[in-house]
Amino acid sequence: MLGVIGGTGFYRLGRKVDERDIVTKYGIANIKVVSVAGRKIAFIPRHGRNHTLAPHMINYRANIAALEKIGITGVLSFYTAGIISKYTPGDLVLVDDFIGLLTPATFYDDFKGGMKHVDFSEPFSKDMKKILNEVAAVNKIKLKKKGIIAGTRGPRFETKSEVKMLKKMGANLVNMTAGYEMALLGESEIDFASLVVASNYAAGVVKKPLSAENSLEVAEQSKGKILALIQGFAKEVV
Repeated sequence: MLGVIGGTGFYRLGRKVDERDIVTKYGIANIKVVSVAGRKIAFIPRHGRNHTLAPHMINYRANIAALEKIGITGVLSFYTAGIISKYTPGDLVLVDDFIGLLTPATFYDDFKGGMKHVDFSEPFSKDMKKILNEVAAVNKIKLKKKGIIAGTRGPRFETKSEVKMLKKMGANLVNMTAGYEMALLGESEIDFASLVVASNYAAGVVKKPLSAENSLEVAEQSKGKILALIQGFAKEVV
């Protein structure tokens, strides 16, 4: 079964057929099993059932551990993100790399199983990215490439100086949840791929105040494309 993690704007993916509270050593995670194009998908609403969890409050470890526990075959994660460079609002971006220095997350709090250092030189599944590109082409959906997303803690937006720093580090997108999830997915060695809706310009990129409402509006406009990509992907791998 495919796993999907979504947040702002990505709550109604398909017909719900089951809902489970999965108990893990890190806490309880809520998983909705939904039917998309006749396939069952395990969906985690990262901000909780009623979108009440701010980015810094999410139990990322429980969410990823729960997906691993139920035996999913791979994970697609979706995000809205601020634009540092390269993209414009409304772009759908396939992520190639991430910067998680500001969002430390790990499953390895002890050394009961020995010291472990996971290779993150290629964190995303090449096969899953290939399928996403093929599905996008079939559906005439333009996917922008070479997304490098930086994670910040939130829930506040970044300062202009922070955005400048992230740009110098190589990031062209910024988001408050991706860094945590991508680090944990990589440690769990679950195959995963990530797509971003570039929803707004980050602080200082344009002379315009930031608005969470604008991000929601752009995410809402992208829902049809996101659903088409999930449907097409599910048909290929589930």
